[in-house]
Amino acid sequence: MALMSLHRVLAAALVAGSNDVTRFHSDAGFTLTYPVVYRADHNELTSTKLYIYLADDTPVDAVTVSTDDSFTERATLDTVTQRYADAITTAYKDLKVLTKEHTTLAGQPAFRAVYRGVLPVQYSDDTVREELLKVHQTWTIKMSRAYTLTYKALARDYNRYLPHARRITKTFTLE
Repeated sequence: MALMSLHRVLAAALVAGSNDVTRFHSDAGFTLTYPVVYRADHNELTSTKLYIYLADDTPVDAVTVSTDDSFTERATLDTVTQRYADAITTAYKDLKVLTKEHTTLAGQPAFRAVYRGVLPVQYSDDTVREELLKVHQTWTIKMSRAYTLTYKALARDYNRYLPHARRITKTFTLE
């Protein structure tokens, strides 16, 4: 497995400088580009529109893009941040927020939270395990729709895949 992961990292590094990419355009109003070496799932009918796997050996290390249409036209970034921050901190025990700050995403005001904790991970239809994860989430709102980019990884893998996740998330654009 370690050799397969090393192979994946080397392949991604080689591809990162090339034009060998997949450009994903969502009906939800965003576009994201990622190297073709990464396997991805997409479904316009769910809140998680795009799930990009950064490792072959685990479904955890990934970049995801989700949307949320439950906000009103008067919702602001503060409205979204309050709801999401409350949901994150109350849903999981022993969660440690490492960073929270205002930023931008696709030229829009955004909020970023990085946290670490033991979270449930679904490995298959009938296998869920508690794992120590580190999660980096950035969200923004445009025209009543919240967009959330998430990079999540097993805590031991976080720094290994962070440069790949950053390259991918920098390609995120809104219409």
